[in-house]
Amino acid sequence: MRARIGAAAGLALAGLMLASCSGDDAPGTLPDVTPTTAGPQETTSATPTGDSTAALEAEITAFYERYVETINESWTSAEALKRRREMFSDSCAACLRGYELAQRAVIERLILETEPGTIHNVRLDRVEGDVVTFMVHEDIPAGRLVSADGNLVQEFGATLGAQVVFRAQHGAAEQWIIISSDVLSVDGGGT
Repeated sequence: MRARIGAAAGLALAGLMLASCSGDDAPGTLPDVTPTTAGPQETTSATPTGDSTAALEAEITAFYERYVETINESWTSAEALKRRREMFSDSCAACLRGYELAQRAVIERLILETEPGTIHNVRLDRVEGDVVTFMVHEDIPAGRLVSADGNLVQEFGATLGAQVVFRAQHGAAEQWIIISSDVLSVDGGGT
């Protein structure tokens, strides 16, 4: 599976990277990455073949792709920002940090400048009742958050070869909600 993702996802990943770093020299809060212009999304969701695990993995992949699309839109849209907040619980600290940065961008009319990232794989790892654990492997390019007059507000390094584990719970209204996220590894070019 190889799907293009917007820059906003990278800033979310950058936020995850911060959550997993314990060093004092780590930068402040990193956002989810989103492009300044939305391009066509390339998606390659798995097609279920009667296997309930394959069907669930396809559902989780589609959910994650929707989450990334919502993150991308949330940098410039209060409506998308509201939808984004409904896609994760308070227990996902990295999700909350990315959301708060996107909220600031909407309020202050900041612009996120970056190239699209790539989702290489979404893999379902565990099912425990209504909670699933899945891993995402993705690359996110570097980006910058700038003011309307072009002043740099925050800079984000590239996050390449990232492996991030998410836990999501099936909630009301047939919707998945991310309850936690953890960065396992980054191959290079990290934040």
